[in-house]
Amino acid sequence: MTPALRQLEMTVLGLGFLGLAWSKDKLRGYATPNTVSKFDVEGQIAYLLDIFGSLRRFMPPELDLRGRDVLELSPGASRGNGVLFLAMGARSYHAIDVFNLAGDEDPVFYEVLLDRFTEGTAADRQRARTIASTSGSRDFGYAVGRDFDIPRLAEGRTFDLIVSCAAFEHYDSVPDAVAGLTQVARPGCAAIHIIDLQTHSRWIREHDPNNIYRYPEAIYRLFRFPGQPNRLRPADYIAAFGAEAWNDVRFVPSRTIDPALRDISLAGLAAPFAGQEDMIVLDGALTARHPGRVGG
Repeated sequence: MTPALRQLEMTVLGLGFLGLAWSKDKLRGYATPNTVSKFDVEGQIAYLLDIFGSLRRFMPPELDLRGRDVLELSPGASRGNGVLFLAMGARSYHAIDVFNLAGDEDPVFYEVLLDRFTEGTAADRQRARTIASTSGSRDFGYAVGRDFDIPRLAEGRTFDLIVSCAAFEHYDSVPDAVAGLTQVARPGCAAIHIIDLQTHSRWIREHDPNNIYRYPEAIYRLFRFPGQPNRLRPADYIAAFGAEAWNDVRFVPSRTIDPALRDISLAGLAAPFAGQEDMIVLDGALTARHPGRVGG
């Protein structure tokens, strides 16, 4: 198949996947934040341990989690990361989301998760078990609002660490989200946000990871639904944090497009994305620090 025909094939197939994602949202709403079934306990545990490990790799080396108050944006179907933060000595964990996907999570799952987690002290792990099993505990909070008003959903709290995984690429207004989290960040607060930049539909992301960037904005937005990838690139996220005066703002790539797919993945992109040097980046982590020093 010639490169031109391959581009045409991927463009047509991509439109089909966009239509399928739009149709699924209309029929079922936003219910599957990741590819692991909520009924696959071992799969969920492996997924959470991997995400928690990724977040920790990007944390400032001098940041001690002990005694810190942690905010997670859009945790999806589980607050398991919060249990692990508590097990590492964090004072509290609070999660906020647009969709109530983790509200009915069985606390027994947290017990199983902590059985698999061997880090932290025995006392901290036991405290995490106690807090996670206590209904309505302020040290293990969860708030949901379709307007995603971060200061309101924070319920008067401020935080030393703000994290997210595969969340920011779904926000319609990243500047608004950054402005909101800035209001609840303490001086010296660290931010670690893992961002997935590639096509999200499962089959086509393996064959054409840049597929969502092939379409002019007007066509892409014909299939708009809540949570549709916003198609922002690393420079856009860096600019949003910079505009709110965060320091040491960086985007560190984690994965890039397989060399065998690069030529086809970079050809035929829509005008705003064609020729951008970072279009080989699949995902990575944005890290930043709120001005000031972390308290004791």
